[in-house]
Amino acid sequence: MKSPCLVVLFCIVVLVTLLAPAACATGPLWTYPASIKGTLSGVVIAEDGSVVVAGGDQLVALGRDGTKRWTGWSGSRLVISRDGSRILTTRDTNFRIIDGSGNMVWSETLADTVKDIAMTPDGSLVLACGGSRVKLMDGSGTGIRFNASIPVSHCGFIADNTRIVYIGKNGAQTSNLTLLIEWGDTNMTQDLLGIPADGSSFVTATNNRIRWYNEYGELDWEERIPGGNALALAVSRDGSTIVIGRDDGSVIALDTDGNTLWTAQESGWVTSAAVSDDGDTIVTGTIGGVVAVYDRDGNRLGSYAASEQIRSGSVAVSGDGSLIAAVDASRVYGFSRSQFALPAVTTAPTSTIAPETTIPPTLSQTTGLPAPSVSAGKPIAPATPKTDLPFVLSLLAGACCLALMKRFR
Repeated sequence: MKSPCLVVLFCIVVLVTLLAPAACATGPLWTYPASIKGTLSGVVIAEDGSVVVAGGDQLVALGRDGTKRWTGWSGSRLVISRDGSRILTTRDTNFRIIDGSGNMVWSETLADTVKDIAMTPDGSLVLACGGSRVKLMDGSGTGIRFNASIPVSHCGFIADNTRIVYIGKNGAQTSNLTLLIEWGDTNMTQDLLGIPADGSSFVTATNNRIRWYNEYGELDWEERIPGGNALALAVSRDGSTIVIGRDDGSVIALDTDGNTLWTAQESGWVTSAAVSDDGDTIVTGTIGGVVAVYDRDGNRLGSYAASEQIRSGSVAVSGDGSLIAAVDASRVYGFSRSQFALPAVTTAPTSTIAPETTIPPTLSQTTGLPAPSVSAGKPIAPATPKTDLPFVLSLLAGACCLALMKRFR
């Protein structure tokens, strides 16, 4: 009689369906919701993981455990000092320094839309660029140099912070701190820029071409990788690992000599990438909202599906790789690296922090900068105790299966 066989098959399907999610699911340790009046579009983490700052229509500063430190101001691009005591951010034509308590230290205008910003790890020098304008400031907000003749879309400090690299439609160029161009590779437009922490080199990505230059602008190597175009670029602090995310869903890791370490495939555009200091924790985000974590050997350790798409600059990892953060338009997500270790470990349940009822206004181009709302922070809501629901359901399913099998004997 075929009925008992069908019953057994049914039981197997039920058990697999119940147990698979329990084995594969990875949830954040905490989340923090954005204001319904604004959206988030970027995130940074201090080197030691003590501070997480999300940006967009509002700035949200959180502790390692997800507790709120302060909210206020706004900023579409973010740079954080190594110790988290200073945040450089930009909105439209303005760029400004916010201190670790949420107070504005100073604000300056570029008189053009700011495309990129950079800051030395100690916050002593600040750089803003966009259009054909570049402005160099010291940490106190005093102008050092200004140049209105360098077409640029990305910029950064190199050579132990004594020189500057620019990329844009004029290719790659470098200058000293007087902003006078000393070298250029103007063969073609350069799109993305990555710089190891010591500034002894820099990496550019354009379409499917990756280039590695030394601090003097000499091209050490170039790799053309068949497939999609680069949308995201990240370089480890020690320069040992270069990560590229592309519009064909591929993730590619290269070493400092341009050798391919591994490739992986995500579904949809890989719009954001981040890597720890030693290159052993790699995080990517996709337009479909998937946050994925890899190790340096290319093992995909786990993933999480956020509520909305992950934009450029919207994943980050602490220097030691222990803390991972991501943002979509409406939430900040915090993860521990241990959640993604091999072999898989049981993840802690998610706790959600309720936002303040009063949300500071965003930056107004006409009325200036609003004061931030500062709070000592709230403790995370107690985590929901872990339940054995999948196990209980599987026992019930098993009991039902046995009863059905007895009936058909």
